Amino acid sequence: MATMKDVAKLAGVSIITVSRVINSPQLVKESTRQKVKRVMEETGFIPNQTAKALVSNQTRTIHIMIPESHDISDPFIMTLVSGVASQLSKEYYSFLIRRDWEFPYRCDGVIIMGLNLGQEQEIKQKLPHTPCVLFGQTEAELDWVDIDNRKGGYLATKHLIEQGHREIGFLKIDEPKRFPIDRYQGYLDALTEAGIPLDESLVCTVKNSEEDGFQKSLAFIEQRRMTAIFASNDATALGVLRAARKCNRKVPEELSVVGFDGLFLDQIADPRLTTIHQPIFEVGEHLAAQMVRRIELPDHELLQRLVEPKLVERETVQKKNVGQ
Repeated sequence: MATMKDVAKLAGVSIITVSRVINSPQLVKESTRQKVKRVMEETGFIPNQTAKALVSNQTRTIHIMIPESHDISDPFIMTLVSGVASQLSKEYYSFLIRRDWEFPYRCDGVIIMGLNLGQEQEIKQKLPHTPCVLFGQTEAELDWVDIDNRKGGYLATKHLIEQGHREIGFLKIDEPKRFPIDRYQGYLDALTEAGIPLDESLVCTVKNSEEDGFQKSLAFIEQRRMTAIFASNDATALGVLRAARKCNRKVPEELSVVGFDGLFLDQIADPRLTTIHQPIFEVGEHLAAQMVRRIELPDHELLQRLVEPKLVERETVQKKNVGQ
């Protein structure tokens, strides 16, 4: 097994420099740090993380804050946590999931998700001395990673418009969070670009569930003239599909439907759901990478990243029939 001395010799640096790369990377030039890390990977060198933690007074543990209101068995959350875990393992960090702010164990940083609008302003009060990275775009002075929800809403609506649809319904999630607002804004962006005036009667507010998507869509489909619906997530889109069957509206021949998520539900839908795919595993990796960078380079400028979603075409959208 390679030693620090072996790494130093192959990288052409001193043992002290290798030690700094392991324990205080912010003190080493980026080019040198990358060269040393590359040699470590090539030689299979594994730093003594216990010793590193003792020297730096670190726990080598990250907390993932998932509020109790969120079901951690949800595929969305499980995929996000998997991405975080994958990246943290590469950085030799472990993690614990916490469900509230009053958590009794020390950590080096906290990845936070599931906050309501305005709640991010409380983070510095609750965790004044702990590095934090937020899953979700915010105006607060915090590192964050988010899906470009506005772009996703635009892509979904634009796709329907390109298929000839102009009477496009929208299911808006009723939650005090940013993502429903951004997806709605994307819907508006696409309508405006196409010169289609907003018809507010085609906007329906629903709870974040398949059942409410179904119940609200029954009246929505029967009482409104629409040839397509963009649902804010795949769960409510499944509700739309069930309501369409109940109302004897064939999908996609009489009603086209687009969801948003692309995490399992779209593939079990019948017919299979056209959706906006969120690369949530990749988002988890970005969250973890930014968390480690904030810990190791505490004075680094804020890191704020939007990850682009993409349209996945399946079986619930087709061109508008002339007679519709």
